[in-house]
Amino acid sequence: MSKPRTTNGLSQLKEDLKTGALGRLYLLYGEEDYLKAYYLKQIRAALVQEEFAEFNFIQLEGKGMTLEALTEAVDSYPAFAERKLIVVRDFDLYKPPAAFQPGLSDLLGDLPDYVCLVFSYDLLPFKADKRTKMHALLGKTACFAECTHPDERQLTEWLQRQARALGKGIDKDTCAYLIFLCGNSMTNLSTELAKAAAHATLHEIQRYSIDAVCTPVLDAVVFDLTDAITDRRFDRAIAVTGELLAMKNTETQIFSAISRHIQRLYAAKLSETYRGGGKELFALIGSNSSFYAQKLTKAARGVSLEWLRAAVDLCGQTDAALKSSAADKQKIIELALLQMASTI
Repeated sequence: MSKPRTTNGLSQLKEDLKTGALGRLYLLYGEEDYLKAYYLKQIRAALVQEEFAEFNFIQLEGKGMTLEALTEAVDSYPAFAERKLIVVRDFDLYKPPAAFQPGLSDLLGDLPDYVCLVFSYDLLPFKADKRTKMHALLGKTACFAECTHPDERQLTEWLQRQARALGKGIDKDTCAYLIFLCGNSMTNLSTELAKAAAHATLHEIQRYSIDAVCTPVLDAVVFDLTDAITDRRFDRAIAVTGELLAMKNTETQIFSAISRHIQRLYAAKLSETYRGGGKELFALIGSNSSFYAQKLTKAARGVSLEWLRAAVDLCGQTDAALKSSAADKQKIIELALLQMASTI
């Protein structure tokens, strides 16, 4: 039986990699695909000599996998090495096919010392069910390594390391701007940073390079859209909506982002009006980005609390109309934007 793992699974995995004492069973999941791929690569590098990978590295797809195939992978001894790595992708441990009962629990509860078994979740969301016997078993034997998006400080430090590897520098404020514009996915940020570095003619990456070649995420574009509304530039707001639709965003996705942004503006206005602190604002807007919070607060100062209350109410009505009406959804959105702009 494997030793119990700590509750902070990702920290435990890092420690196991650092000490070279990898366990027998890991669950690798979470929203940050970059980190999942990174740690899977680190586990493989620690356990598998590439010249013997044919014998000591086995990858199974959860869809269509049989208990027999998994058992055979576990039971076969490593060749020219002390241990072997088995990676199973997107297999629902909590709702396995009937053919896996009860053999799966027996197998996971008594993994041999020479095995490191990793269940990795990419396409299939990982959802732990604490009511099950399987969870009780995994709680004793597995390391739950959840890979979440790092906070702004961690992302900034990582972006600066990535920039140095590309032969460029980037300051903290520019990192904050890149994160705002391109989101907090490390996979996406890595690509966008490389584009900005390639465009930069100087040693330091500047905002103009980011603006020239980087692709903004939906929330960043919607920020500009709502700025156009509060500036009474209805034609610009409509043009941005059309651009978003051309980028294959659905009407529902676009208006959900608009509603979310209006709600965050309302939260920023309330926080400033009633002298809330930074922690309260971060909690209200669901973000720990000081850059984003400052930008929201500045934008909220340009509109009244009464306008924001009416806009939030209108967003609710429009959302219901989008979900229940067979009318032209783009026209429904444009009408809502016009009503917002006309009452500033």
